[in-house]
Formats: sequence, structure tokens, C-alpha cells
Amino acid sequence: MTHFTKSILLISLFVLMSILTACGGDDSNAPIAGGGADTPQVAVEQFLRAAFEGEVERAISYVCNAQREPMRLTYADMGAAYAALAEVTIDFSEITYEVTSEDADAGTAVIAITGNLRVTVGDEERLIDLTERFKTVNLKKEDELWRVC
Repeated sequence: MTHFTKSILLISLFVLMSILTACGGDDSNAPIAGGGADTPQVAVEQFLRAAFEGEVERAISYVCNAQREPMRLTYADMGAAYAALAEVTIDFSEITYEVTSEDADAGTAVIAITGNLRVTVGDEERLIDLTERFKTVNLKKEDELWRVC
């Protein structure tokens, strides 16, 4: 397994674990100010960009309040993965985010992620099919902003 493949695998696992972590839990944690987006699509897009760029605190700002601290604790020891991200260029231009369901009364939505993420390290380039990796992402509206939850 090349360094490139290990980096991509590590990054993909980090983002997948981030989404899975963000999609559970309860509302018992105190709200944390900041983060979120005006639309479900932008919340997911910004969350993924931050996560794939290794910006954990920015990614956490797009996660629902109940999952922020558990996510922060889960990724506290991921220093090697973040260091590897410094060598990576990521192109999100082929990704689309489609609302598959939205309940305005409950303040919830589900987004389908489709397309390929183009990842380049040095001269090597790989496509990550996000359609297969994530399928859908759940969101919740908190403080009038959408967050991955």
C-alpha cells in the first residue's frame, strides 16, 4: 500500500467516522455558539470541506450541538491524519448535494451526496466515490441554522 493510498484511506475513514459520530446522540449537551448554514446542502458541503481539509474545529462547527464534544474527543488523537492532509489537494467540483427529505416542522432534513471527490498527492490522483461511501447525511436545524446531526 503506497503512502498515497494510506493517506486517502485514513482521510476517508476520518470523514466517514465524523459523519457517523455526528449522526447519533441526544440533545443533552449545552449549545455551542457558531457554525451551521442557511441550507442543508451548504451545511453538508462545508462540513465535508472542513473535514477533508483537516480543519476539525471548522468541521465541528457544522455539527449539531449534541455531537460537538463527542466528535472533538474522538478525533483528538488524529494528528497523523491531519499532518497527511497538508500534502493533499482536494477538488469538490464533481460533488452534488440533494435534499431527499425535509420536515420543516421537525427541523430535519436528509441529504444525498453524489459524485467523485478528486484527491491529489504529488503526481498521483484518485477519485473517491462519495455516492458509495456516504449515501445520505442527516441534518437538524438548531438556532435557525442547519447542522449535520
